[in-house]
Amino acid sequence: MRVPGGVLALLAAVCILCTACGCLGTTSPPPSSGGITPVDLPEPEGYTLTEALAELEILSVEGGLNITGTSMRQVLGNRVTLDGRADAWAIGLKDGDEARWLTSGVTGWKETTLRVPLPEDEVNMTGILSPEDLLAGEEETIRSAMAPLDAETVDLVLAEGVYTIHIRSDAGVESLAFRADTGEVIV
Repeated sequence: MRVPGGVLALLAAVCILCTACGCLGTTSPPPSSGGITPVDLPEPEGYTLTEALAELEILSVEGGLNITGTSMRQVLGNRVTLDGRADAWAIGLKDGDEARWLTSGVTGWKETTLRVPLPEDEVNMTGILSPEDLLAGEEETIRSAMAPLDAETVDLVLAEGVYTIHIRSDAGVESLAFRADTGEVIV
């Protein structure tokens, strides 16, 4: 069977156009790094408790987490810097006879199941120092306990009118306690 020259020329033109457009061209070799491009993102700064509670209030108003009728009984801060920014916050809430725990981190607030009893006394954030104010006011005392342990952050517990600061490292553990309303050291 004989193919007319015009058909061959048309087929050649289509192949040339497709090659120029990339649809019939050779495929590019895969990247030498396996196709994954590293992305250097800055570490999250963390949130102060004040910022985290404001976010929780907005979430509650928008219907994300219902905290109506609950009372705060305990606050936990994980890896808190001396400016009051934590990697994560956890709040123990009393909801009727139930204990509820909310945690906040880089993914925002969510409810978490923890089988930990809550203190009886309510935490009233308006009658006490914020964690950032306490840490700023007692920075020298806290820093002097952090230095021998070569620690950069602390863990913080607020319950029953007392802030307890735990300083941990491979070198050991140190704990300090402060009145939540005045920041006075508890010996």
